[in-house]
Amino acid sequence: AGGARAAGTDAYGDRLRDAFAGAKVDVVVGNWREAGFLAGKRYDVVVADYLLGAVELHWPHGADAVLARLLEALKPGGTLLFVGVEPYESLLDRADAADRLVLDVESLGDSAAALAGEATYRELPEAWITRQVDARDGYAVVASETFPMTLSAASLRKQVTYARTTSAKIADAGLRKAYERRVAELTIEVNAWKGTHRKGRNYALVVKRS
Repeated sequence: AGGARAAGTDAYGDRLRDAFAGAKVDVVVGNWREAGFLAGKRYDVVVADYLLGAVELHWPHGADAVLARLLEALKPGGTLLFVGVEPYESLLDRADAADRLVLDVESLGDSAAALAGEATYRELPEAWITRQVDARDGYAVVASETFPMTLSAASLRKQVTYARTTSAKIADAGLRKAYERRVAELTIEVNAWKGTHRKGRNYALVVKRS
């Protein structure tokens, strides 16, 4: 598999090839935006481990194209194993205090990234993946499973740190100060929060090509 090209990608590819030197492994490094990336390559099994959520960070609105490439990379009879995270907003309720805290922490970082002119992660729901697969002849989702996601105060603190770091890049001084205040407020809430949050979920799909 390969990721979107950024500074140092070639060096990263070299390190991967060195790590697998002598093994019967073909390391392919490239840019998903390039139409020729993985062209003509076919595999019995393709594993997409939380891949599409990261696509938005490197290729805004490119998730459908990446998924199409993954499906095309399957040999007839091949299997795609896909893992993702169900977006929080489709599962959580702001009327619940713990849900609201999780949503506020995530949305603060995402909105700060938008104001700073940066891309961020964008998780896609299981139903979106299923619709894309169902729309293509010769492919079918043959199995699916969901797994609870456990969030702790430590998990949320990492997201608050992301919001703090990203909001510091907002050019407008007034907005930046407002975000700094909100980060400070959420930091207090997160530090006072006890227990774990288990309403989020991961999902796994098995896709077969006929």
